[in-house]
Amino acid sequence: MSERVLTPKAERTRERIFAAALSLFSEKGYERATMRDVAKAADASLGLAYRYFASKEELVLELYLRLADGFGERVRDELPAGTVAERFEEAMFIKLELAGPYREPLGALTASALNPNSGIAVLGPGTARIRKRVDEVFLEVVNGASDAPRGERQRREMAAVLNAAHLGVLLYWFHDRSEGNRATREAVAFARDAIRLVRPA
Repeated sequence: MSERVLTPKAERTRERIFAAALSLFSEKGYERATMRDVAKAADASLGLAYRYFASKEELVLELYLRLADGFGERVRDELPAGTVAERFEEAMFIKLELAGPYREPLGALTASALNPNSGIAVLGPGTARIRKRVDEVFLEVVNGASDAPRGERQRREMAAVLNAAHLGVLLYWFHDRSEGNRATREAVAFARDAIRLVRPA
C-alpha cells in the first residue's frame, strides 16, 4: 500500500486487519492463512483488506517495519554509553522487549522467513529496505561506543556482525521455553562476550 494520510476511521480499519492477520498467522500458520481468511477474521470484505494490504507478504513486511522503526527510536533514545559489546547487549534487550508481544506470530513466520525463495525472507530482496534500517540502527550502536573502530568501513563491518548476531539471538529466542527466557538472556551474554573478544580484530 502506498503511503498516504489515513482518516482516523481508515487507520482503525487498517489496524484491525493487521491485528487479525497476526492472530491468524499464530493460530493457523502463515502458509495456510489466506487473505480471504484475514478479511473474515477482521470482519471486513476481501476488497477492503486488499485496499490496505496488497498481499500476505505486505502484512508481514508491515510487522518487520514496525519493529525496525521502534528499535531505531528506542536505541537512539535509551541506549547507554559503553563499549560495542555492552551496547549490543542493551540493544538486544530492547529488541526482545519490542518483539515480545509478537512472539507467536513471529514464530509462525520462521520457516518462511528463513526460506530464500519466500517474499518475507529476512535476507531476501523483499526485506532489503528493512534490513537497511536495522543495519543503520546497529551502525548507531557502534558509532556511539567508547571502543568504536576508527574507520567508516570497519564500523559498518562491525555493525553487520552485530546485525547477524542479533538475528541468531532472535532465532534462538523463538525456541526458548525456559522460565523468564533465561536461556536467551544467557545467549545474549555469550554474544556480548564473543563480541568483546573479536572487537580488537
